[in-house]
Amino acid sequence: MQRKVLITGGAKRVGYSLSNYFAGIGYDVLIHVNNSMAVGEGLVAELQKKYPGQNFSLIKHDFKEWRSLDDFINKVFEKFGLPDVIIHNASYYLSGNLASTQADDMENMMGIHLFSPMIIDKAYRQHNGKGNIISILDTAITSNHSSHAMYLLAKKSLAEYTKMAALEWAPDIRVNGLALGPVLPPEGKSDEFFRSVVEKTPLQKQIDLSSIAQSIDFILGNKNITGQIINCDSGQHLL
Repeated sequence: MQRKVLITGGAKRVGYSLSNYFAGIGYDVLIHVNNSMAVGEGLVAELQKKYPGQNFSLIKHDFKEWRSLDDFINKVFEKFGLPDVIIHNASYYLSGNLASTQADDMENMMGIHLFSPMIIDKAYRQHNGKGNIISILDTAITSNHSSHAMYLLAKKSLAEYTKMAALEWAPDIRVNGLALGPVLPPEGKSDEFFRSVVEKTPLQKQIDLSSIAQSIDFILGNKNITGQIINCDSGQHLL
């Protein structure tokens, strides 16, 4: 039976790389998007042409609207079947310290980074899903810098949820996290700014996309790993 993966935020940046990676190792890929529908359609066409024996599909939902997600994801699972792997990659990098954070910011950041993954995983469990869930995290969860306060609090919450879900849903579902360092320049930031971030890490190396794939390979291939947060970050978590 063909293996399937669901990748949230799967059409751009790291998500684009992950979609290509899983397609390349033989998975059918279910790509979630929000505002990137046209980009997602282009990616589906690109992958279908490259891998004609596999299936590539696109689903659209705004994770800020997390209250309507339960009905949506149940319909997705009924239509496309249950994935073998779920990758929680969808993210939104919101700037602002604690003092400037508004109530809508709080709900939106938690909706995207915590509530939506929880709702998807709960539906997966209720449908008797058996497989792997991987949360793409930010290595900044080891810090308490508040320049992107609500984003960071939401990612910290996702990391703790990852460990809790790993315990509750064993042995059928393994749940792990992958905390990334500097992979690509943040949107709106210059290459010079990005280089300065990379140079401050202990290994002074940009996180290449092949390293992310190798980390995912390790998680999927090692059947004794669950509840782990693996740092793929050039040592940035040590700072």
